[in-house]
Amino acid sequence: MRNVSSRPQDKHLIPFSERSEEEAHAIRSAGGKATADKRRKQKQMRQLLEIYSDLPINDKRRANRLKRLGIEDEDLSQKTLIADAIMRGAQKGNAYAIQLYLDLIGESGLGGTTKTNNLLDVLVEGTKEDLDVDGISELQQASELDADVVE
Repeated sequence: MRNVSSRPQDKHLIPFSERSEEEAHAIRSAGGKATADKRRKQKQMRQLLEIYSDLPINDKRRANRLKRLGIEDEDLSQKTLIADAIMRGAQKGNAYAIQLYLDLIGESGLGGTTKTNNLLDVLVEGTKEDLDVDGISELQQASELDADVVE
């Protein structure tokens, strides 16, 4: 039985349950290959952008402007220019630049829940282990109630 959809273009779709096993496998295989190809291209683009973003700034005027802002010579890169462009756009009131800035610094949400970086939690949890503190006398000393212990 075919699924009835509200979109007119969906009336010609045939569900996998009504296709032969070979045909369904061929469609899934083609989809998997297309997904792998897309991921490969995205990875290549990411690598190219990483290489490009670390290149030095060739425009002396832009480099001097960033230096006047207090950015050190070794930090002048295309990545710095991008960060500067985002900040300047946000300062001018560009809503997209403001949202991008907030997302990048982890303060987005505007009154809702904010994104949290759980990296510290993962590191702490991953390095937890049962420690044998019996041989550490400093940890064995009992403190009096309401006493501040600082050594």
